[in-house]
Parts: sequence; C-alpha cells; structure tokens
Amino acid sequence: MPRGLARGIFATTSLLLGVLFLVPLWMVLQGGFYDADGFTLRHLIGVLTDPVYAGGLRNSVLIALGVTLLASAIAVPLAWIADRYDFAGKRWFTGLVLVPMILPPFLGAVGWQQLFGQYGAVNAWFGIGHDWLGSSGLGGVILLEALALYPIIYLNASAALANLDPALAEAASNLGCTGLRKFRRITLPLIAPGLFAGGILVFIWSFTELGTPLMLNYTRCAPVQVFDALKEIGSDPTPYALVAVLLIASVVL
Repeated sequence: MPRGLARGIFATTSLLLGVLFLVPLWMVLQGGFYDADGFTLRHLIGVLTDPVYAGGLRNSVLIALGVTLLASAIAVPLAWIADRYDFAGKRWFTGLVLVPMILPPFLGAVGWQQLFGQYGAVNAWFGIGHDWLGSSGLGGVILLEALALYPIIYLNASAALANLDPALAEAASNLGCTGLRKFRRITLPLIAPGLFAGGILVFIWSFTELGTPLMLNYTRCAPVQVFDALKEIGSDPTPYALVAVLLIASVVL
C-alpha cells in the first residue's frame, strides 16, 4: 500500500474516532467534572456518598459478579463437552450454544417477559398472575444476562481447551489424577487465562448493561439511574458524574 494512502486512511480513521467517540466522551466527562467555577470533584464525591447512587453502584457490581459466575458455570461445562466428546449433532450443538450472541440481552428479556411476566404465556396457561421475573429483582437480571452473555466465556474456554497439550492430561492420568480432580488441578489452572479474558468482558458488559434491568423494571442499578436522570429536564451534573464512575471502573478492569 502506498505510504500516502496509508496516511490518508489513518487520518480519516482518527478524525472519525475523534468525532464519534472522543468528543461525546469529553462532553460527558465535562458535565461531571466542571461547573461554573471550573474543575471540581464535588459531583463525583456526591455520587459516591449519596446512599441512592452508592447503592446503585453496589447493585451493579453484584449484578456483574453474579452474571460472570453464572455465565462461567454454564459456559465451562458446555465447552468441556464440546471439546472432549464426539457425538451425533455436535455441529448443531455448538451452533445452538452460540445463538444468544446474535441477539442483544434486552431482546431476550423481552421474550422471557412474554413467557414469565405477569401477563405472560405461563400465567395465561395455568391461570395464575405471578410476575416471576419482576418479583425476583436482582436475581432475574442476573439470570437473563447470564443466559445472554455466556457464549463469550464459552468461546474463550473452547479456545483455551483446544490449545491445551494433551500430553499433560495423559501424564496426570498416568499418575492417578483422573475425573474431576484432574479437571480441577490440571485443566482449570491451564485454561484460567482464557476464562479470565472472557470473564472480564462479561463483567464489564453486565456492569454497564441498561436494557435488561430496564425491561425488568429494576431501577436500583447505576445504568438505569443514569438513564432516568438524563430524562429529567434540567442540568443536573449527577448522571454525568455517575457515567464517569462507570467509565473509570471499566477502564481499570
């Protein structure tokens, strides 16, 4: 590729990145850290000390932890089965496992609401009026996000298992380490970097996910609090400071 063309592509990409990403990001941070007197940390401290917003951040962390653990509990056994066993329909199995990746999590929440919501199909069939998902609150959000995001960990776990040296497993078996003990002491530590890579993506995604809590009417988490605050008329800097907290936490992770 000619050097001039490469520089032109680089300049164009940088300009688009600056306009579409950095400028909006700067405007958000400016709203949270600047007021009429200039730079201030007052809004950020206010978010961290306000019981409502601090509670929302705590719930967001709990959602992220719960989703990551539950998604791992779903993904790792599926990846192990797909890697270690050959069976009829295996290609269909691996394809179906990845189906949740083609839909945003909130669309899955809409579908589950149609089944298990207060006016969903299950209640209509059995003549009951219980809101299975709405009443579960935090647990319902964790469940639906885990079902939507586990393919990310599954792909990382599958890649890590495929790259394992089979001689290590054979050596462990020859030394009497078999079954779950071999998985816990040999396989799991070797695939841990891959699980961590997938797990941190799921953690950040679920930490900042808006759609699923919104669909389940769970308002006690930071993304929904930002959404609700930005809908109000006025120039309240609190939601911008809360976005800054989410951004900083995601970058650190």
